[in-house]
Amino acid sequence: MSEKIFKEKRNKTLSYVTVLGAACILIGLILLAFNIGWLNPAFKSIVLSWPMLLILLAVIGFAKKQRMFPAILLLLGVFFLLPRLERVYPGFLGEAGGNFTSNYWPFLLIVIGLMLIIDVATKKKKKGSDINGIDIQADTSKTEGWIEKDVIFGSSESLFLEPMLKGGDIDVVFGGIVIDLRKTTLPDTTVYLDIDAVFGGITFYVPEDWNVKSNLDSVFGGYSDKRPNVVVAEGDRKLILQGSLIFSGCTIQ
Repeated sequence: MSEKIFKEKRNKTLSYVTVLGAACILIGLILLAFNIGWLNPAFKSIVLSWPMLLILLAVIGFAKKQRMFPAILLLLGVFFLLPRLERVYPGFLGEAGGNFTSNYWPFLLIVIGLMLIIDVATKKKKKGSDINGIDIQADTSKTEGWIEKDVIFGSSESLFLEPMLKGGDIDVVFGGIVIDLRKTTLPDTTVYLDIDAVFGGITFYVPEDWNVKSNLDSVFGGYSDKRPNVVVAEGDRKLILQGSLIFSGCTIQ
């Protein structure tokens, strides 16, 4: 492993540990404040709630320099936290306070939809992709050994024929991607594939001796390794899948 990659991984790990440590300190201080009477017990239904957990996960996601996944978590957390604030402070939401989640869940869908469209438009402008295409960019558009896929309302199936896989960036919105990696190899280091999927599906065909790990965050999504006879080889060769799955799935075959 090169010194540059080692430093990047070390800095990333230190950032995660710092965020986790700060979260532990904050939670401990809040619980202590409840126990000794510094905070109103009525706030427990707000602080110790599943919407607050979504907000905490969103903060962690932002610390990992993700955008869409933590933004949606933050929006969901705040939306479902508002009725709890209304119960603690009657009249906080005004006339909207009665049956807030029942009446305004369409607004939540509208905002999430706008966020997805803006995110797609931003990526289009950044990458110069064509939304009308199915397989918008070739596997090696950036550098040799690099996978670049951007599929929107379509599908893509490809066979990766470069001699060595060095990384990739895969985005799919309302579509599906199938990539066959059985004709390539991994270098003697860790390779990262950045994945962002919204209402999509991604399937990778990989050799059975590859060491594949998932660091994917998911909201109503999932990851599975369905290789029948996995025999992981020893060494530094490893494929890491990182990013987010929102109403999406990622499968290793």
